[in-house]
Amino acid sequence: MTALTDPLDVHGTPLHSTAVTEEFACWAADLPGGGTVSILIEPPAAPADEAVETAAGVIADFAALAEAAAVYLVAELAAPEWGLDAADLGRLSTDAFDMPEAVVWEDGTWMLRFADCDLQVGADYGIGVNFVGTQPVGVEDLSDADEP
Repeated sequence: MTALTDPLDVHGTPLHSTAVTEEFACWAADLPGGGTVSILIEPPAAPADEAVETAAGVIADFAALAEAAAVYLVAELAAPEWGLDAADLGRLSTDAFDMPEAVVWEDGTWMLRFADCDLQVGADYGIGVNFVGTQPVGVEDLSDADEP
C-alpha cells in the first residue's frame, strides 16, 4: 500500500488520517465552530484535486451548509411519503438535527450527515443530506446502514 500524506492540507486546514485499510483511506478534521469534515477515498490513494476543492468549500461554509441541510430536511421530511408519525412531526424543526458531519468522496460528491437526530427516521445512524455543490438535493435515510 502506498504511503499517504498525514496530515492532508486542505487550504490551511489539516485533515488527519483516521483509517487506512486495503479498501479505503480517510482523513478528517473537527472544525472550530463544531462539526467534522472527512475525505473518504476507495481504494486508498491520495485524494484527487476535486475532492480537496470540495472539502475546502465545505470547510469554508460549514455552518451555512449545515443550516441549509437542516432546513431542507424539515421541508422534505414533512412530506407524507416519509410517514412521520404525529410525535415526529411535532419535533420536526431545524433543532431536531445536531452533530453535523460532512463526508466528501473522490469524485467531489458529498453528504452532510446529522449524527444526532430527534426523529425515529434518524434514531440509530442519523440522517444525511446529499449535495450537488452547495445545493441540498436529497435525503439519505441511513436507517439500513448496517444491511449488506
